[in-house]
Amino acid sequence: MNPAPILHSNPRQLTTLRSVLNAAGFDPEKVLRTIGATDSAAIKESDTLLLMHRTAGGTPLDTLIRLFLIEAPVDTARLSEAIAPMTPGEWEEMGLITLRSGQAVARMKLFPYQDMVIAYDLPRRLLTEEGADYVMGVGGSSITLASLTVRQPCARALDLGTGCGFHAFLAAKHSARVIAVDRNPRAAALAAFNARLNGLSQVEVREGDLFGPVEGMTFDLIVSNPPFVISPESRYIYRDGGMAGDGMCRKIVRETPGYLTEGGFCQILCNWVEHADEDWSERLKRWLDGLGCDALVMRNTSRGVATYAATWLRHTEKLEVDNLSGLFDEWMAYYKEQRIERIGAGVINMRRRSARTNWFRADDGAETIYGPGGEHIVKVFAAQDFLEEVADDAALLEIPFTISPDVRVVQQKQPSPDGWALEVSEVHLSRGLAQKGRIDPYVEGLLIGCDGTRPLKDLIVDMASTLGVEVDRIESTVCAMVRDFVGRTFLVPPERITVAA
Repeated sequence: MNPAPILHSNPRQLTTLRSVLNAAGFDPEKVLRTIGATDSAAIKESDTLLLMHRTAGGTPLDTLIRLFLIEAPVDTARLSEAIAPMTPGEWEEMGLITLRSGQAVARMKLFPYQDMVIAYDLPRRLLTEEGADYVMGVGGSSITLASLTVRQPCARALDLGTGCGFHAFLAAKHSARVIAVDRNPRAAALAAFNARLNGLSQVEVREGDLFGPVEGMTFDLIVSNPPFVISPESRYIYRDGGMAGDGMCRKIVRETPGYLTEGGFCQILCNWVEHADEDWSERLKRWLDGLGCDALVMRNTSRGVATYAATWLRHTEKLEVDNLSGLFDEWMAYYKEQRIERIGAGVINMRRRSARTNWFRADDGAETIYGPGGEHIVKVFAAQDFLEEVADDAALLEIPFTISPDVRVVQQKQPSPDGWALEVSEVHLSRGLAQKGRIDPYVEGLLIGCDGTRPLKDLIVDMASTLGVEVDRIESTVCAMVRDFVGRTFLVPPERITVAA
C-alpha cells in the first residue's frame, strides 16, 4: 500500500529545496552559531524572546530558523527573498507552509541533523483532533538510540517503527539497503518524503504493523524506537502500543531473532514493568530465554508510576487540560490493577548467535555517552564473550591484559596538615559510555602493569608483595575485580586467546 501524500513534490522541487536550504546555511553548525547555543535542545528550552532577538538580522538563515525551528510567523516578502528561486506559493503547494495575511506559518517542522534535513509534525498538532497520527521528530529518545546503534557495514538494515525515518537514514550511511516500516500511514509518507529530500535511494519505506511488511527477510541490523509507553490508552500511534503492560516491547523482542542474520544486532528502546516482588532483570531475562541471542540490557531509569504517568500526560494530553486529573487517576488505577510499582526504561541489545550457549547481562546503563556508543556496545559484547569463555580463575590468571587507551584516572584531594591528601581515586572511560569505579593505589599499580606482556598472575604476585600478604589471600578478589574491569572495557584481553580445556 502506498501511503497518502502529505508533502507534495517532484524531483526538481526537492533538488531546488535542498539547494535553497544549503545556500541559506540551514545546517546544525550554522544554526547553533546563530542562536548562540551548543545543542539543538536550546531551541525548545530557551526564551523565545531571546531566540527572536538573535535571529533579527534578516538573513535567509534567520528567516528559516524563525519559521521552522522557533515556529514563529515570518513576513511573506522576507521569505520570498530567503528562498529564491522558489516562491512562498510553491512551498504552500508542497505542504511546507500556510500563507495568510502577508505572513507564512510552518505546517511542518524542518530540522537539520548532520548533513540531512528532516521533516516531521509540529508539536502543535497534538493540540488538534487529528493528533492521533502525530509523527514524532528527533527527540531525546531518538538521539539516545542513535548514539548507541552499532555502526557496522550492513547488507540490509531494518528500522521498525520508523516515524519520520530518522534511524533509517542514519543506517543508510553504512548499509547497502534499508527498509523502514511504520503502521502509521502519515509516518510512512513523511519518511518517504524525507528519504527523497535527502537523496537516500537505498531507503525503502513500507507501511504495516511490526514485522508484517518484511516477512521472510533477515537483516544485519534492526533498530526500533517503538510506541513503548505503558498506559491504559491507545490514543496516539507513536506513544501507545495497544497491548497490556509492556506487551508491545516483549512481542518485538520475542519475534526479532527470526529476522536477524547470524551475528546481526538488534537494538530496541524499551519501557518495561517492574513489580515490587520481582527483580527487573529476571523479567527481561525471561523475555530473552531460548531466542538464540546474546543480550545486553542497559537500564537508564526506573521511575515510580506516579512520576511516569504525570510526565507522559503533561507531554501528550494537550486537549485534555481540564481532565488531566481524571486521566491521571485512570492511569494510576490501571497500574494498581496490573500490580505495577515502577517502570524501567533502557535499551535492549541483542546479537544473533546460535552456535553456542547464549549469555544474558543486565546493567544499569550509563547516562552519558562521550563518543560512538555503538562502538562501545560491540566492545562490551566482545568482553562478555571472553568472560563467558574464560570461566574459571585458573584460565584468567594466564591472560596478559592491556589497559584501554580510553582509561583515565581522576583523583580528588583534600587539604591536610601535611599538604594535599588523596580522598578519592576513580578510573573513568573517556570514550563510549560513561563508566567509572573507585580504585586504591594498589589497584592503580596493577592497572598500569597491564601492558599486554605479563599475565595477571605475575601482577598479583607484585601486588601481594607490596601489600605484604600471601598471594592466595587476594587472588580471588583481584580476579573478580579484573572480570568487572574487563566487562566494563577498562581492561582488554588479547584478540586471540587459547583457553585450556
